[in-house]
Amino acid sequence: MVRMYYFLVIVQACFVVFSGLRLAVAAEENACTDASTCSELDASDAKQESIGDESRDNVSSPFAFMKAFNKLGTSWSHVIGEYISVVKGADGVDLKGDIYAQGMGEGLISLQSMVQEAASASKEDELAWSFRTTPLADFGKSIDDVLLAFLRWSVVDRHSEDDDSCQLVGGMNQYPSSADGENDIENINVSKAFRRLKSYVHWMQSVAPDLVEPPLTYESIVPSLSIFSIHVAHDSCGRLIWWVNLGKTDLSVFKSQSSRETTRLFVWVAHLLFLDEGAQTKGLLVIDDMAKISFWDYMTMLPIQVGISVDRFLISVTPLKAKNVVLMHLPKWADIGYGLLSWFLTAKMKSRVTMVANGKEIETLLKVVGGSEYIPANFGDFGGELQTDIIGSMHQEEVLGV
Repeated sequence: MVRMYYFLVIVQACFVVFSGLRLAVAAEENACTDASTCSELDASDAKQESIGDESRDNVSSPFAFMKAFNKLGTSWSHVIGEYISVVKGADGVDLKGDIYAQGMGEGLISLQSMVQEAASASKEDELAWSFRTTPLADFGKSIDDVLLAFLRWSVVDRHSEDDDSCQLVGGMNQYPSSADGENDIENINVSKAFRRLKSYVHWMQSVAPDLVEPPLTYESIVPSLSIFSIHVAHDSCGRLIWWVNLGKTDLSVFKSQSSRETTRLFVWVAHLLFLDEGAQTKGLLVIDDMAKISFWDYMTMLPIQVGISVDRFLISVTPLKAKNVVLMHLPKWADIGYGLLSWFLTAKMKSRVTMVANGKEIETLLKVVGGSEYIPANFGDFGGELQTDIIGSMHQEEVLGV
């Protein structure tokens, strides 16, 4: 259980609290190795097709919740084991012999040196460390910007206390507000940043066939973006907010698109988030309207292989840290699931999750983002006045050919 206590300060997007569960389900379904076991699972899958929606979504108690995983070909005990396995790599660790830097400038030079050394090991490594699959052009970023994101992740990881200058829900990271301030940061663990960066490079190389042709750009993922309802914008404290509305997501179309397109979508969005300076230095918040989604629909939202790959990418690879996760319109099963998982969480970790009561949506959102002008107008009927978010601005630039 050791690393479980850390997971709520890591990436917690719309599926991080519950995707560990879905990932565990996918992992066991994917673990079929011998003919007899596979036949049993195939028979179980066929049987599931005959189970009515009402039966398989009847998750109205803790016992029913735990039992429901049997219908997915797994078990609650296996889910917990996989969940812990997934989140244990979510947070970096300081190791004996790690290299430290005094100031971000020195840290960047040190990290560049580590990258060059890793790239020189072989032709394959040279290709992997070329960052050829990283969508830099869309965001006007360079490889150094990627390195800085991982260095800042390492710093924020050690200094995550809230800054009193932001009175909104979740607070703000204590982080220097200028480049000069960054150069005053002491004891930046460059080795820790490199370990995370290495995981990122290896993961990106593993999915390279899905990303290189066509190159991963905003234009190439527009069809997927039109299916999955998301918005990205800053709040009044300059923190980055990732808005997700499952109620406005066409799940049937989303499930029917190719695994390649789904992977490309989430990789692009992840880079939009972690390359944002506000997310790196001030913090990331996730606002998720779960729209009473059914247990079955949620657990089968992503194909098995895609679910495994994307969840691990967001939890254990990207340099993202969430200040708070706001959950709206939770279905009964999600409320029960969180209640069971909360036994493993400290009071501080629980404080990083905000459950919105029905009828209190607008009131809560105003306390989270600081005003209706920071709420996307088409996120839902929540009094939002923000007409164009970061993704919308990219669309306008695309249309205008800017």
